Parts: sequence; structure tokens; C-alpha cells
Amino acid sequence: MRLALLFSGQGGQRPEHGQQIGAELRQALADAAINIATVDPEKLAKNSVAQPFIFAQQMTLWSHLQAELPRPICAAGYSLGEMAACSAAGAFSAVEGLHLCIERARLMDQAAPDDSGMLAVLGLDESLVAGIAAESGLAIAIRNAPRHYVVAGPRAGIDAAAPRLEAAGASRLVHLAVHTPSHTALLTSAAVNFEKRLNLLPDRRLAFPVLSAIDATPARSGRAALNALARQICTPLDWAACLQTVLEMQPDVVLEIGPGNALARLFAELAPNVPVRACDDFRSREGILSWVRSHS
Repeated sequence: MRLALLFSGQGGQRPEHGQQIGAELRQALADAAINIATVDPEKLAKNSVAQPFIFAQQMTLWSHLQAELPRPICAAGYSLGEMAACSAAGAFSAVEGLHLCIERARLMDQAAPDDSGMLAVLGLDESLVAGIAAESGLAIAIRNAPRHYVVAGPRAGIDAAAPRLEAAGASRLVHLAVHTPSHTALLTSAAVNFEKRLNLLPDRRLAFPVLSAIDATPARSGRAALNALARQICTPLDWAACLQTVLEMQPDVVLEIGPGNALARLFAELAPNVPVRACDDFRSREGILSWVRSHS
């Protein structure tokens, strides 16, 4: 069976996802003053909590599934999800990765201008979105699919651009629960400093390739994966290219690991004939494994 993995980014996390986090990572979170028993939606909207929380949930899920699944043909992670994709492939351990997520969040918050955000724009051509964004002091941060983009920058720019995008015919605008202009040049200093931290890690062999969220280039060594992890903080993501590359690798089944099912839904739109589900669609580990095995 040819299995491809997608690792969720921020946005779908809820306090109840904390119940899925295993003891070792739960303790690592507690050591970092993150008590999952008292996490609420407001705290989960903050990078400093959300990033290690989501990563811990994803890596616990993967640890429960890994031994029962075939070796994946590839993994791709959406924004923060690329951290989990790299860890699952063997670039660093789950505990190392949790501490890296804490550092990543700190550096991003430190670099981000005050009162920034991200806005999803659906139903318009890229050139039109890019033009209005630039005139408002924003930039395209993520290409999710044709006519589905995310722009990022100062909140004042988002407030100025939103009515113009709506007037231009946008079918939908979604203000994302993120307070940093991720994947734009505004976070260059965070990317530079995170790269210095990642350079301290050894170059480990990966169990399967990890697609860079920037341009879908497959990393086949730990060092290549780590370099991409640093760059994506301040570089626009081409998630549409990642999904297209996953499709071209001809998977029999695609599984999204992490909170929510947004990535599974995007892949289903691209490839309706390829079975795809998210772990969040199931009530149990056994349900996930049964579904995957049904397509072998």
C-alpha cells in the first residue's frame, strides 16, 4: 500500500485534543509551563501554546499508528505541520521537536509587528489578490489551491484590503485565528535565528521524504528538511504544489494527522478518486487503522 501523510497546521486545535497527548509529551509541556488541563480556546490561539500543543498531539497520534501502518511514501506539513512531518520522518525526536516548536513560536512572536494577522481569500485570481494585498501593505503568504489564497501583514492592512477584496468579487473572506504574519518577509529575523538553532542538530537519515511546504521539493536528508523548516517561516507556501506532488506520487490512501480535517478536504477537492480522511474523523485508533487497511 502507498500511504501519504499530511500534517495539519494551526487553526483546528481545541482543548479536547489535549486528551490525546501522551505522558512523555504531556510532561514536556508541563515543564514548559503549559498545563493542558487548563488550556482554553483563548490560550490555544497563542503561538506559544498552540505550536507545542498541536505538535505534541500529532506526534502522539503518529506514535500510536506508526507500527501498524506501512512506511509512508511521503509526508507534507502545512506551516507548523512541517515540524511534525520532519519529526515523523526522523529529523529529530518528538521531545526535541516540542522544544523546537516552543523556540519557533517565541522567535515568530518576537519578530512579528504588533497587531498583525492573516486573511484567507477565496474566489479571486492570484494577480488580483496580490495587487490589492500589495497596495494594502500585505503579501500572499499561502497558495492553498487555485483561487484560494492567504494574505498576511499588519491588521490595518487587512482591514483596508478586506472590503476591496469583497468588492472585487471574493466568494469568501476568513479572518484566521493567527496573530503573526507567517510566511512573509516580516518574519525574516525569526527564520534566521531558527536556522541557527536547527543547525545545532545532527544530519539524520529520513525514513521517508518530506515535501517542503514552500515548493514541494522532497527532502531526503535531515539537513535538507531542516533547512526548509527555517526558510518557510518567512517564505510563501505553495500548498497547492504540495498536494499536486502528493497526487503525482500515486498514493493508494492519504491520511491527515492533527487537529481538524482541512487538509483532507483540500486534497479531496483536488483528487476525489483517492481515499483521504483525517484522524479527527474517527473516534479511535482502531477506526483509523481499519479504514487505512480497507484500502490495501
